[in-house]
Amino acid sequence: MIESARKLSNGGAFIASMLLVILVVLILVEIVLRYFFNTSTMRADEYSGYLYLALVCFGFGYTFMRDGHIRITFLTSKVSSKTSSLIDIFAGIVTLGVLCFAFYRTLLLSLDSFETGVVSEGVSATPLFIPQMVLPFGFLLFIVSMVAYIVGKIGGHHHDR
Repeated sequence: MIESARKLSNGGAFIASMLLVILVVLILVEIVLRYFFNTSTMRADEYSGYLYLALVCFGFGYTFMRDGHIRITFLTSKVSSKTSSLIDIFAGIVTLGVLCFAFYRTLLLSLDSFETGVVSEGVSATPLFIPQMVLPFGFLLFIVSMVAYIVGKIGGHHHDR
């Protein structure tokens, strides 16, 4: 379970890194077009926002697996190892509940946008369910990482640092 979560989070990180490269290229193209040709893609602002959202969401699980999120170490560092593990498990379960709620609500948002045909107000008129679907997918990656973390803590395994 933990190894599968690690592989999924690494896959999400790989996708996030590719999206970052695409984002940088898009911005550079926009700069070159504006500076040298006095024109614009007319979509760079909108798509850079979508790309940024996607790369953040795809990185949720990976960042957690690498201890990149804010933790409660100020509390757990002052108690015994066993108590610290119990606090971590409790915090993980609470966080898992929040993540499941976020997953559910963003999935509903995406499906609603799909069913109603909502599009962006930008020039591209992008169907909004496309960038919105990144949210539940990102939360799902985070959920898998959180479940692996909780299972690992219960099993006495150390979290990947």
